[in-house]
Amino acid sequence: MNECNASFGSAEEWREKAMQRSGSIDGDESERRSALAEAHNRKHKIIDPDILADQQLYILGKMDLEEYQAYLLFKHGKAG
Repeated sequence: MNECNASFGSAEEWREKAMQRSGSIDGDESERRSALAEAHNRKHKIIDPDILADQQLYILGKMDLEEYQAYLLFKHGKAG
């Protein structure tokens, strides 16, 4: 599932392509991830719609953790 960020012109394009994929996890795992994200968001008062949309990439299994981290680095800065 891991995509190379060099193949995308922007983080928005990467997110859109990922959301078109089928999820790679079952419903129970998605619910678990969602509950963890909700607790984290509540604790840290995260309400930004862009952040919440990004979280869905991992919650729904559209990206594995490695790709999700690479996506966030691509979107918000450079690695290293």
